[in-house]
Amino acid sequence: MFSELVVAYLFLGGTGAGALLIAAVLMLLADERDVSRGVVVRFRDNGSAAYRRLFVPILVASLVVLVLGALCLAADVGRLDRILLLAVSSPSNYLVVGFWALLLCGTLAAAMLLVWLGVPSVPLPLFRALAVLLAAVSFVAVIYTGLLLSGMPSVPLWFGPWLPGLFAISALSCGVALVGMVAVFSGMATVFGRTMRQVVRADMVLLALEAVVVALWLGAAWLEHGGSASSGATPTDAAALASVASVLNGACSLPFWGGLVLVGLVAPFAIEAVLARCNASKDVAEASLASRALLASAGCVLVGGACLRAVVVAAGMLPAISGPF
Repeated sequence: MFSELVVAYLFLGGTGAGALLIAAVLMLLADERDVSRGVVVRFRDNGSAAYRRLFVPILVASLVVLVLGALCLAADVGRLDRILLLAVSSPSNYLVVGFWALLLCGTLAAAMLLVWLGVPSVPLPLFRALAVLLAAVSFVAVIYTGLLLSGMPSVPLWFGPWLPGLFAISALSCGVALVGMVAVFSGMATVFGRTMRQVVRADMVLLALEAVVVALWLGAAWLEHGGSASSGATPTDAAALASVASVLNGACSLPFWGGLVLVGLVAPFAIEAVLARCNASKDVAEASLASRALLASAGCVLVGGACLRAVVVAAGMLPAISGPF
């Protein structure tokens, strides 16, 4: 049975990896002249210092979230030897691959953090290679939790092609939310206002995709197992239909409709639609209002991401435990 610690791990691990993937992409898209000059002077001149003040807090926050997720998993496992077993096992299943992805993700993020702090002096090609590697490993860490759950045929709500995509999209959206929150708290959201607006537009696409994939995931599970037909239904069909019903109008409906759909999808999409139309403004009051709106949107996305994972786990296990959400 999956505990609350596993739900926390799925959320924190996905959010941390998603934020690192977004950060790596932003590093690769950063102004090449500023970055090139910055690696020489260790990001301490006027041109590259702003990037340093943006990326250092993002990397720190992402690493903290990633480590918290790993600690939740370790606490749920409860035994150090089981964790060490993953480190020495061959990559024959998603759990081992995910373990190494998270480990490499954290290691590369720590290395990039040292680079942005100016501790080592690295050439520009090495800097870009580290950013590409961080993006690639973060993507694996983002998608593997959905692959892990979808490979369990004993839980019909999880089994299938839709859950990996749903978890990946949600992790990226939560990563965008974490990046946005850190940018606001560090004061860099106004400095990089144009970049933040592009990130917000990208998150709107992610939110719309997430809504579509949620509907496809539930609809596919319902139709594949016979819909409302009761004749000839197998125990697997009954379990799948009970899980879908619990999400739509049963024990899991409140966190689904209220936490995920309303707070996690509709509210942030509406806020971001307004933010995306705003032009860069030097007015302090308008900039402060935009920052608060970005914080509100990010908070809603993170609540929705947590509710999604809680609903997926609870609804999938509900036929087996026959308990409330």
